[in-house]
Amino acid sequence: MGKSLSARGLAVAAIVAAGSVQTSQAASADPSAGGSFTWDLLSAGSGQRGIALLRFNSDHSFNGYQLLSAMPPVSNTNSSGDGRGPNDSRGGDNQSGKTNEFIFGFGIVNGSWQFNSKGQVVGFFSTPLNVTSLVTNYHALSTNVLIFNSQDSTTTNLNINFANGQASLTTTFLWATPAVHPQDYTFDNPNFTVDVGSAETTNTVFFVGKCAQNKRLDLVASTTFGKVAYKGKPAVQSGVDLTGNWIGNKRVNGVQTGEFFSLVSSQVSNPFPVDFPDADTFPNIYFTTDGIGATYGFSGVVVFSQNKNVGFTFFKSDLSMSSTVGTLKANKFGPKATAVGIDEPLNRINFTATLQ
Repeated sequence: MGKSLSARGLAVAAIVAAGSVQTSQAASADPSAGGSFTWDLLSAGSGQRGIALLRFNSDHSFNGYQLLSAMPPVSNTNSSGDGRGPNDSRGGDNQSGKTNEFIFGFGIVNGSWQFNSKGQVVGFFSTPLNVTSLVTNYHALSTNVLIFNSQDSTTTNLNINFANGQASLTTTFLWATPAVHPQDYTFDNPNFTVDVGSAETTNTVFFVGKCAQNKRLDLVASTTFGKVAYKGKPAVQSGVDLTGNWIGNKRVNGVQTGEFFSLVSSQVSNPFPVDFPDADTFPNIYFTTDGIGATYGFSGVVVFSQNKNVGFTFFKSDLSMSSTVGTLKANKFGPKATAVGIDEPLNRINFTATLQ
């Protein structure tokens, strides 16, 4: 029986994008090309981006894999707690603050597609995913502030009271000089805490798009987390081979550490047949099972796009995960990747890696 990754290693991420991309209403070509056709797609927006390999089939099914990386804040110095517990206020339902969600990982995509009455490609799929949430909770506070008269620069002190869950407060003060006039002031509540939590949910995705036969596929998806834009071209086996030993260098919260790992193509060996049963039928997917860091081991997946993008998702022995996406360039020392993303629970990571 083959090896299997933990449940956390099966996170499929959706990207929250700006929603500015629109598709033409002109009729689309068949994305399956009358049989089975695989597309190499990039997605980006709202500080997150990813790589997807999707195979459209003539029976109106599609399947593939997707790797996504989130872009958390530069630092997490205001966080409280260990960030591993459930977060009851995820999804924007928090009444005492606001929630920012960061979605990332690697996993399987399966769905169905059709042509709509306009000749566009439409489809849908649902997938479970892991979400890390940054929740800002505002608390009640009474404080005294100094305000300035904009007309003559006189000052006075003002007592303001924030209610529980109130992020800001706007009030009007009536000045007596140089003539009676009102002036508005807005204050941010300084009494807040930031919590990090993780939760699992199901992401429902519906997309519409257009295909140019054997040339281009553009999709815009409405998902549980917002708009997602995908742009790509036919997937082919890259002339760049990532097989071999890699040296990685990552910087998290100003601390620099190293990682060693080796990559093997999924078409040569699939160490995770239970989790990714048909990965060997897709180009440019690589696995590692022997990764080591200073205090942990890891396994993982690397996906390379013909657009010279590359993504790394590592599943660490402490059950946390990191995911980065960036560019891959060849130099005289070999291929070098430069990527950014997230290291759980909510740390921004800058990652470089070179094939030896």
